[in-house]
Amino acid sequence: MTNDGSQEQEKRNRLLTIIIVLAAIAACLIGYGIFSMGSAGSADAAATARPAIASAGAQVKPSESSEESVQVSAGSYTAYHLDGISFQFVIAKIHVHSAQPINLSLSHFHTDEGIALNDIDSYVAELEKNSLYLGRQNVWFSIISQETDADTNIFIPVKSLSAASVTVTADTDQISPMTFSLKDPKGTSDDLLYQAEDVITDGKTYQMTVSEAREITGSTLYQTVGGEEQEYLLPSTTKIYAFRVEAVSLWGDSITIASAQYVPSGSSESFDAMDSSIRAEKYANIIGREISEKDSGYLLFYAYDPDDHPITYSGVLKLTLQGSSDPIAVNVSLN
Repeated sequence: MTNDGSQEQEKRNRLLTIIIVLAAIAACLIGYGIFSMGSAGSADAAATARPAIASAGAQVKPSESSEESVQVSAGSYTAYHLDGISFQFVIAKIHVHSAQPINLSLSHFHTDEGIALNDIDSYVAELEKNSLYLGRQNVWFSIISQETDADTNIFIPVKSLSAASVTVTADTDQISPMTFSLKDPKGTSDDLLYQAEDVITDGKTYQMTVSEAREITGSTLYQTVGGEEQEYLLPSTTKIYAFRVEAVSLWGDSITIASAQYVPSGSSESFDAMDSSIRAEKYANIIGREISEKDSGYLLFYAYDPDDHPITYSGVLKLTLQGSSDPIAVNVSLN
């Protein structure tokens, strides 16, 4: 073989070696991303996308998955250390893969402080008393999907305000522990405040959206009294407003909005929604309506003296669901 031929063969061998090494590195990275839960993903990165309201309600819930039957991988996360809150927490994205549709309880996961990730009601209640809602960040408390792959955000509370990290372990050794740093908490309260048009959810059973209000002054109102419907008359100066609400019961659980209240910003006044006995022409009242699939309707408000006591500015809409003592607060502005 000529000298030139030997050099050409040597170049080809070197190129082949480089390709083999790069392929091996890529395979390792892909395998780690899919099957490892050992170290948490990047901090303060975007987690799952904001939720879209489900297109159908009362779906069939898959059979419960065992932790041994799934593969779990950790993704991005955000740490929170908020003023006025007695604990730290992490919102972390995880990916779950299974051969079957998924129904994985978070009871299988525990923190190094002994907190089971399904037993977090007291932490959620403290946040909600401060009008902070994990649903705003698409957090779920059971991982349920009719598909075989699911991406979801989970909530990891940390009792110690001085802890530098938190480690989550599973009941099975097939899922490796994952550790999240708490040293650079970049989450803010604004991340957890509901705004009009957001999907409102308890992370388990339902979703709702509240659209910004429209004025419907001039619409005829009706009231049902003793089983008979009659026109409901208000003074001519009264202005009437309607918030559109869309609600979905994901798995057939009953949802009922028991009451609603609008509190204008910077005002000591509040306006209660009209009760279930009243409806507006073309604007059905959703108060008191039991929803077990998917439905929509309106919250109806009126102001007797709109010049001196208007409700046409920004404020907070408070929704109270039947069976709940604490209202859900949504920041809205009236057109």
